[in-house]
Amino acid sequence: MLREPLRQILSKENVRDLTEELTQLLENIAKTYKPLKIVITGSLAEDKFVRGLSDIDVLVVVKEMRENMERFLMHSIKDVDVEITIVSEKELEEAIKRGNEFYIQAIEKGIVVYTS
Repeated sequence: MLREPLRQILSKENVRDLTEELTQLLENIAKTYKPLKIVITGSLAEDKFVRGLSDIDVLVVVKEMRENMERFLMHSIKDVDVEITIVSEKELEEAIKRGNEFYIQAIEKGIVVYTS
């Protein structure tokens, strides 16, 4: 499901060892949250990732936020933090209309690794 897009993103030597654990984490998120899409954003998507300085940013877009759904999740894979932002499709559209730079950059420069 996610393996090929992630292999392409994580093909560089400094992040190659993260592939399996990141794939497993994102597959678990896909099963749990049933998102419309999962997007890798930030330095990893823009090929500017620096081991020891950068984190991995993930945007998870769901149809609707459920009451018990967390908006932000933090994980660590080896020595790299993984920051996961969960947002509804409607919230994403509204944030982009308001000019929210994080979401604009995520959509314009992010790499979609999962779609439902």
